[in-house]
Amino acid sequence: MRSISFDFGLDIRKPPYSSLRAFYCTPHYRVIPVYLSDKDADTVLKRLQEKKQKGELFTEEDFAQLAIAPLMNNSNKERKDVILESLKLSKTEKNITAEKTRAMLYTLADKFLKGKDLEEVKEAVAMTRIGQMIFDDGVVRGREEGKKAATERMSMLTAKLPEENRLDDLKKITQDEEFREQLM
Repeated sequence: MRSISFDFGLDIRKPPYSSLRAFYCTPHYRVIPVYLSDKDADTVLKRLQEKKQKGELFTEEDFAQLAIAPLMNNSNKERKDVILESLKLSKTEKNITAEKTRAMLYTLADKFLKGKDLEEVKEAVAMTRIGQMIFDDGVVRGREEGKKAATERMSMLTAKLPEENRLDDLKKITQDEEFREQLM
């Protein structure tokens, strides 16, 4: 929480107020620690599952609790299972808060999980909107790299053929794709 204090009734240019200028004209921050180890992820997940079964929509506070559930005390479950269950619950709604919650859960999975556990979460995220966006970005990047590689290979071929006095082959590669691939 940030608070800035100003007292416009004081003339801070005259003593004794000049020493207060730095204090009153500087932003002050108050840190409030939040201890999640005191919270129980099982209780949060159970409450949200009941809410889902009743057909109630999640509030922003519900999504916030869902996003940080993997950081809470987990007496009965591994962190991976809490992340998977939280992802499953967040998929029940299709709004921006749900998407942000899934992104946060995926980030926590990336931070805390390794190997097989991370692969399980990756599969759960695969068909969410963020998973689809990551996949689409990969496809675009792959196409760009492939296009660049093909252009480089074609440039090398078109430079080499005239050097070897193979002008007929140079003309043929522009028309015959199979011949062009054979020469590359």
